Amino acid sequence: MSHSVTHLRDSGQRPRRMAATGPTALGILQDQGFIVLLALVMTGLPVALNFLGQNLAVGICLTLAIVVALRFERAVPTVLIVCYIFQTTFVSYASAYVADVRSLDPMKSYNFVTTVGVWIVLAVRFVHLFGTTSPFVRRLTLWSAVALAVAVCYYVPGLLYDARGATIYLRNIVLPLMLFQICVNVGSRHPFHLDTVVVLILTTLLACGYFELFFIERWLDLTHGWSYLDLGFADRRASPMTVREAKETGAVVGTALDLLKTNLLNSNLLGDLGTVTRIQGPNFHPISYGYVLSTMAALAAVQGYWLLIAAAVPLMIVVGAKGAIVLLVASVAFVAAARVSPSPATLWAFVGIMSVYAVLVFRSGIAAGDYHVLGLLGGLSGFVGNPLGHTLGQGGNLSVAFAEIDFQKYQKAGQSDLAVESAIGVLLYQMGVCGFGLLAVYGWISALCWRLFRHFRLPSLALATALIVVTLFNGLFQEEAMFAPLALGLVMLVVGLTLGAVDRRIAPLVAPLSTPLSRPLSDRRRSAPAVGP
Repeated sequence: MSHSVTHLRDSGQRPRRMAATGPTALGILQDQGFIVLLALVMTGLPVALNFLGQNLAVGICLTLAIVVALRFERAVPTVLIVCYIFQTTFVSYASAYVADVRSLDPMKSYNFVTTVGVWIVLAVRFVHLFGTTSPFVRRLTLWSAVALAVAVCYYVPGLLYDARGATIYLRNIVLPLMLFQICVNVGSRHPFHLDTVVVLILTTLLACGYFELFFIERWLDLTHGWSYLDLGFADRRASPMTVREAKETGAVVGTALDLLKTNLLNSNLLGDLGTVTRIQGPNFHPISYGYVLSTMAALAAVQGYWLLIAAAVPLMIVVGAKGAIVLLVASVAFVAAARVSPSPATLWAFVGIMSVYAVLVFRSGIAAGDYHVLGLLGGLSGFVGNPLGHTLGQGGNLSVAFAEIDFQKYQKAGQSDLAVESAIGVLLYQMGVCGFGLLAVYGWISALCWRLFRHFRLPSLALATALIVVTLFNGLFQEEAMFAPLALGLVMLVVGLTLGAVDRRIAPLVAPLSTPLSRPLSDRRRSAPAVGP
């Protein structure tokens, strides 16, 4: 343990060159294991302290985040990953001691409080080390900071309309950018053993998932999941849609498990194959669980851990998160194609295929009256009506009483009267033309990853390109794709680590790439080590 603590301590400066032998595999595993334990303590302690007082819990949460960022900076990415995956497990334990679901909202916010604490420390450190930070990292940090500032400008007037909704959507929009900034700066200063973290986290996620799949009642007993689901489903039980379905089908909702039953892949087209009980994972959200499985499995594929991928796919099918499955299949296929043909045509072909996929989903959704397509149309209609945007908090699943939305009315009208079920629709509805600016920043980062891949031939850069592209396309038909922390948030965390690793390990070669994308790369090809974050 002393080795782990010593290995973590740092001042935030660039580390000295490691000895030629480097750390052993066992040493890396022990190091990351210690960080995971630290992260679990940081995740669970504020939830427990919330019963003594929210101010106390927030203060402790911020203090721990600041201490870790100051003294153990290279532990930050793992800490954040663990916080976002496992916080709801601790909240579920606490749910047995509260009266209503709103009482759980403060407990669900502590992973964001941790992120803010870390981000503040690293922002101050970025300013302090501005002159010694590479132009590459400075450019990435500053452009993403501009996007953050624009989102804040839409947040301020949103407070007057709906303070709670505006705050929720500010968090949703800025979190991926904050995680990106944190990890690109940490990754540029410290080695990060992503392969070890992927094995540890993905193995744990798979163990939880299969236990829940085969012993779901026991899983809910152990995690207090019964009380958590009862609180979460209270509004849904009384919603007009649930009441209408009960009258039409005669089905009566018994336990919370009845509300988790759905068609295979959550699709009406596969209804004849019977129903499945969707598993939710330790984060108690099936879509987010699907995305974290997808992203981790894609990383495992690049690193050659095919058994982990084979184990993840059945769980993803039971979860029924179609967007997450598309993310895994499309990103892994793109990396394989890029290795064979790293030409610009490969990227354009990939974007074209994803565009065809979007058109097909849109057309089938229109024909079936799909809520996601109706919500996208509602967002586009709101954008046309007010191109400057309606401010954060207006429109979106989390800004309305979602259980009370009458989707049958929207089906008859051919679109919704506000943006729901579509991250792109919500973004354009709330931020107007500035929403396109935010999307352009993500597109620029993805294009930069591709440009770097063509220069250095690192598979992790091709994967970063694909993860951003597919997630943005999924955002057309899924609000969680861009607004769930374990979807675009996790993707940008990985992308930040990848770009930070490139800057740190090949700094002399990367320096010319900090120029605008319109300037061509040098034709000189230098051999580069096979690096990853």
